[in-house]
Amino acid sequence: MTDILALAELTFFWGAFTFMIATAFAGLCAIRLALKGEAVTSLMGVSALTTAAGVSLYLIQILFEIEFARDTAIALLVLGAVGTIIFARLFRMEEGK
Repeated sequence: MTDILALAELTFFWGAFTFMIATAFAGLCAIRLALKGEAVTSLMGVSALTTAAGVSLYLIQILFEIEFARDTAIALLVLGAVGTIIFARLFRMEEGK
């Protein structure tokens, strides 16, 4: 029974580690997208980067049991989504004028 539990924990750890590497790659792609010229493209990049950072922080909390990482991740994800919506509405208003 302990062998199966150890194998399950090891599998979860390496799966989460692989997911964190993929999230870091997505974050780098989001930075590249955010640094492009247009406002909408930059907004998409910043939103994707916020999501990647939030997911990474949440995984850090799960793997290493660092409590403040979960709170920071939730705040980052909520504020990132709200900021994206507000910026999109402002951009749409300026476009209409």
